[in-house]
Amino acid sequence: MAKHQLKTQIIYCGDNLEVLKDLPDESVDLIYIDPPFNSNRNYEVFWGDTQEKRAFEDRFGDAAHYIDWMRPRVVELHRVLKKTGSFYYHCDWHASHYVKILLDQIFDFNNFQNEIIWSYRTGGSSQKYWARKHDSILFYTKSDKYTFNSQKEKAYTKSKSRKAGAIDYGGGTAEFFEDEGGVYNWVNARDVWDIPYINSQSKERLGYPTQKPSALLERIIEASSNKGDVVLDAFCGCGTTLVAAQKLGRKWVGIDISPTACRVMAQRLYDNFRLEEDKDFTVANMPRSEGDLRVLPPFEFQNWAVIALGGIPNRVKVGDYGIDGKLYPIEQEREKKEGQSLFGDVDVYYPIQVKQKDKAGRPDIDAFETAIRRDKRRRGYFIAFDFSRDALTEMKRLDKEGEIEIRPITVRELLDKSGFEKAVTWSFPYSLIRAN
Repeated sequence: MAKHQLKTQIIYCGDNLEVLKDLPDESVDLIYIDPPFNSNRNYEVFWGDTQEKRAFEDRFGDAAHYIDWMRPRVVELHRVLKKTGSFYYHCDWHASHYVKILLDQIFDFNNFQNEIIWSYRTGGSSQKYWARKHDSILFYTKSDKYTFNSQKEKAYTKSKSRKAGAIDYGGGTAEFFEDEGGVYNWVNARDVWDIPYINSQSKERLGYPTQKPSALLERIIEASSNKGDVVLDAFCGCGTTLVAAQKLGRKWVGIDISPTACRVMAQRLYDNFRLEEDKDFTVANMPRSEGDLRVLPPFEFQNWAVIALGGIPNRVKVGDYGIDGKLYPIEQEREKKEGQSLFGDVDVYYPIQVKQKDKAGRPDIDAFETAIRRDKRRRGYFIAFDFSRDALTEMKRLDKEGEIEIRPITVRELLDKSGFEKAVTWSFPYSLIRAN
C-alpha cells in the first residue's frame, strides 16, 4: 500500500506494528486502543467464557517488558495521528500508571487532557481488597487545537424548589425537570462514566471476554470526531469501535493480529449494517497459504479452519471432548441466525475436529469417532493438512458400514474453496487412499 494514501473502511489482519508503518503521516483524526496484555492474543483468550484469569506477571514478566512492547506501537500511532487529532488509551489497574508515563513522553505531558474512569458493576469481590470495578481511559491530544464536542449526561439533585426550565451551572446552560422530589439536570459529562458492562444477558455480547459496550465507544467517537473523520483502532478485538464509527458516520480503519477476530468484525458489519466484504469494506492480509496457516497459534488455526468450512467454533477450547466446532445444515441457518446470538446454538449440527498436523493418523480418527458417538451424531468433519493411509482406510470402513460418517477435508481444499462444496455435496474420496 502506498504510504501517501490512506485506505479506509478496511480491516487489516496482522501485527499492528507492521501495518502502522505503512500508514501515512498525520492521516487519522481519532485513535482508540484497548491493548491486551497478551501480545499474541491467542484464542484461549478470545473464546474464554470468563474474564482473563492469568496475572499480569504471567503475560509480560514485568511492567517494563509490557511498556517496551507498547512503546514502538504508540510511537507509530502518534505519527499517524493528525495535529488536530485525539488519542484514547484504555487500560486498567495493571498498567495505567506505567502507561501514563509512556504517553507523557510521546505525546507530551501538556497534551494530557483527562484520565476517564469507566465505572461499572459486575459480580465478584474480595475479602482482601476493595472490589476492582473500573477501568482507566487516558485521553491525549497531539496539540492544543483538537475536536471536542461536549457530551451531556443526566445528573440528579434532590430538591423540590425548582421548576422545569434552564439554569446556569458555570460551563453553560443545562435543562432540568422535577421527578419524585428531585431534579434531573442535563449537564456536561464528567470524567467518571457510569456505563453498564456487557454481562452474560446483554444483547451485544459476542463471547469475547474483554468486549466493550457500544455506548462507551460512541461517547468517545461523538466527543472527539466529526462526521466523515477517520477513526482508527489498532487492537480491534471483536470490532466494537468499527461498529460505533460506522453507526455515527465516520470512516474507519481496524487492525488485529487474529484472523478469527477479523472474521467476527466482518460478520458484525454485515449483521448490523448489511455491509458486504469486498464491496463495502475490505479485509486485508488474511492467511492465504498453507505456510501462513502452519505458523498460526493452535487455537487460531482451529478457528480459521472451522469458519472456513462454514461452521461455528467452540468458545471453550479446553475440555471440548474432541469437538472444535459445529457445522449446521443449510436448513438450520435461518433458525440459528434469527433465534440465537452470533455464536449461538441449535441442536441440529455436525461436529468438526481440527488438527494442525501434516497428516492426521488413525488414532486421531478413532478419537473423533468416539467424540461423535458421545455427542449422539451420525456425521462429522475432520480438517487437517493431509491424512495418512490408515486414517483414510478407517474413514472408508466407517462410510461403508453406514453408521458413522467422517468426512476428511484438507487445508488446501479450504483455501481453494472446494472444502465448503465438499461438505455439502460429498462422496468418499477413495482416490485419496491411493494417493497416500
